[in-house]
Amino acid sequence: MTDDLLARLDESLGAVRDGLVPAPAGARHRGAAAAALGTIPAPVPVARVSIRDRWPWVEWFICAQFLWGALLFIPGAQPYRPIIRALPYASSLGMLVLYFPQRSTWTKAPGSASFMLAALGVLVANLLHPTTQFAAGVAQCVFQLMIAAPVFWAWKAVRDETRLLKVIRLVFVLNVLSASVGALQVYLPDVFLPPQFSALGMQLSETWADELSYEGAGGRTIVRPPGLTDQPGAASVAGAITAVLGLGLTLVSRGTAHRVFGLGGAGLGLFVLYLTQVRSLLLMCVAAFALMAALMFRRGRFAAGAWLATGGAALVMLAFVWAVSVGGERVERRFTDMAQQGAVTTYRENRGHFLSYTAGELLDQYPLGAGVGRWGMMYIYFGDTTDLAAPPIYVEIQPTGWLLDGGVPLWGCYGGAIFAAFAMAWRLATRRFSAGMADLATIVLPVLLTITGMALAGPIFNTQVGLLFWFLAASLYGAGTDYVRTRLRRYDAYTPPA
Repeated sequence: MTDDLLARLDESLGAVRDGLVPAPAGARHRGAAAAALGTIPAPVPVARVSIRDRWPWVEWFICAQFLWGALLFIPGAQPYRPIIRALPYASSLGMLVLYFPQRSTWTKAPGSASFMLAALGVLVANLLHPTTQFAAGVAQCVFQLMIAAPVFWAWKAVRDETRLLKVIRLVFVLNVLSASVGALQVYLPDVFLPPQFSALGMQLSETWADELSYEGAGGRTIVRPPGLTDQPGAASVAGAITAVLGLGLTLVSRGTAHRVFGLGGAGLGLFVLYLTQVRSLLLMCVAAFALMAALMFRRGRFAAGAWLATGGAALVMLAFVWAVSVGGERVERRFTDMAQQGAVTTYRENRGHFLSYTAGELLDQYPLGAGVGRWGMMYIYFGDTTDLAAPPIYVEIQPTGWLLDGGVPLWGCYGGAIFAAFAMAWRLATRRFSAGMADLATIVLPVLLTITGMALAGPIFNTQVGLLFWFLAASLYGAGTDYVRTRLRRYDAYTPPA
């Protein structure tokens, strides 16, 4: 019955259209009005905004990396320290879940991603080692995934120069905040020092905080500034990153106020770095300044290169004078001794023997690894202290940790990932197809160098500073490949990858 009704309706409409039957009253007027008004276009569907673009996830992620320690300034927060300390790593894993499913139609994953997958594979395979601490080993595998996660998602989230510059500036501002707190902790310790230092550190040594204090000018006791953390001396990392980014951002600052803020932040970072007495980080800052200047000279920007070289040298000297006026003879002797003995000799007499021990005795003993989970925080939290076949092994520098976790294969895979990140940043910093993109790469590459140098002073890629390395490297890759793709499309030469 319904089919018959529809058929008759079609016949009636056809007859009216062909003029065989007069149209119903008012229909002609409606038709004339429709003709006068013209054809009404169909409504254009509104594209749905992805949840990835609806909220500033990247900015929240960066804040989580640097502001987590502020929670430890709340009295009574130490019992919750493991949860608070896990926030920056959990945020990295959350970003991986958010961005990893997003298909990329504009580029492939960075070269570091392949090496990192291989490194994680070596870690997982080494869980089968007979002396693996299994619970701690599984925790270490998950932990390393959290640290390396930005390799797989950050290049999808940061896709242009403007976003990358915002990211760099936000990282700089948050590190300036931590360095500022570190400086205030020296001038007003009763107000700005955390109410409690790390409970874990105090468990390991009751005199831990006292060992990281010294007598400054005027007889005042100075605790090595923790910054926005609860660990004495931890402000050194914020100081180093602030110094490198502050000087680098003067390359892209348009106004005088921005340049002054960048230089002021760099000087403040070096001041705090001197007061923490971490000499290796000062050397990395000097190397970073030299690299920035060399990149400018290589691109033919001699005025900018000279500015970076002289400005960096002036900042190092002025910050030293400021720090000695506060830290006294202890700070002065700490760094002048290094200048007299030489950087290589100073490193050899301090942490150099850990490198020799790793490349000698440990390499002969564990060429394929000693089993996962036998060192670091994962052993402290999850290790089985009753397992006498797999006792803990002390690790002072990052190459030792890699050797224990995966042996020479892990050295090759993780080292390959780092090398690929440097090669990518170097290409973007030295090619002249975009002055803006090259400037941003010139800022990021020295930061990558600074963090990598820290690996010879501590297990830095087992911390959130290693996470920052992979985030900045992948973000630079995402912004750089977007620029290249845009230029190719302009000349009709771009073909999306299969």
